[in-house]
Amino acid sequence: MPEELNAIFGDAIARHIFPGATVWLANGEKVLAHAAFGTTAYQREYSAPVTTETLYDIASITKLFTATAFLMAARENNISIETPLAHFLPEFGSHDKREIRLKNLLQHNSGIEIAIQSLLEISPQEWIEKIAAAPLRAAPQKRVLYSCTNFFLLARMVEMMTKTPLDDFIAQEILHPLGMKRTTWTPLEKFSKDEIAPTEIENEIVCHGVVHDPAARAWREYSLHASCGNSGLFSTASDLAKFALLWRDGGIFENQELLNCNDCDLAFQETVVEENPKAQRGLGWQLDAGFYMSEKAPRGSAGHAGFTGPTLWLHPNTKHVCIILNNRVFPSRDNESRFPTHRKIARWLMKNSLL
Repeated sequence: MPEELNAIFGDAIARHIFPGATVWLANGEKVLAHAAFGTTAYQREYSAPVTTETLYDIASITKLFTATAFLMAARENNISIETPLAHFLPEFGSHDKREIRLKNLLQHNSGIEIAIQSLLEISPQEWIEKIAAAPLRAAPQKRVLYSCTNFFLLARMVEMMTKTPLDDFIAQEILHPLGMKRTTWTPLEKFSKDEIAPTEIENEIVCHGVVHDPAARAWREYSLHASCGNSGLFSTASDLAKFALLWRDGGIFENQELLNCNDCDLAFQETVVEENPKAQRGLGWQLDAGFYMSEKAPRGSAGHAGFTGPTLWLHPNTKHVCIILNNRVFPSRDNESRFPTHRKIARWLMKNSLL
């Protein structure tokens, strides 16, 4: 493993930014680094050496799978992203919400922003009613308001179009064809705890192998173990690389077209500017997010971050892929930001792509 990359991770681990991590860094067909660093925890009782096969809670990177499932289902059912949300959910036909289009959910500019905590104590059937009844924080299409609620609604769109639970559709149409055998919603059913990085200690309870996001956890508990759509997947760096390659290569994976190439192009081109003018939202993807991609990432880079620590970004033309998994909230989220470390890794990738 290159000495500089070892030093970057060694410094982050020593400063308790995260106890360990895995990376998958590539440029075109060349994998520059696929490696593991540190341990799954600082505390001995929870700790195991990180390997390249260690599973991490990928948090909001799950949204990219929901977006992919939505685009697949919409194309199969001849549904345009310009379709009003009220076409599927009449509850959103009120005056202030009737202009919300399906693409606005993908771009986080629907105007919907509701505290997830307000949904945790009610039944799944009531979630949609409460979201629809809440006032918008902005007019549709006018402002980016990043909200998990958008992807909760997209997940229900997938289920309505396919008549299949989101978990099953993603497994059948994405995970299985890509050979993502170490990506799952329920890691404890398939893997030992030593193979899964613990996520956080909350109220003296160790969150280990159970989704960290409270909304995703509540939805799974209350709705027969289905996925909320905003979070919930556990994966490895090499498994996520397969997903990234699918998008990087225009919907083709190992000579099979799994995702329509026009949908891939549209996802990266149909963008809205965020409040931070240095970043944009595509269809599910965030573009040119220098705070984790670094200033060296080529223009047009697309990616996503997750609350628990991971980042993933790629570029469809230069063919770069950068995947970093870690559990930066273990044992607690009270620590330094991991983004400066992720920027250093991105710079290392770009520098070594030129060699």
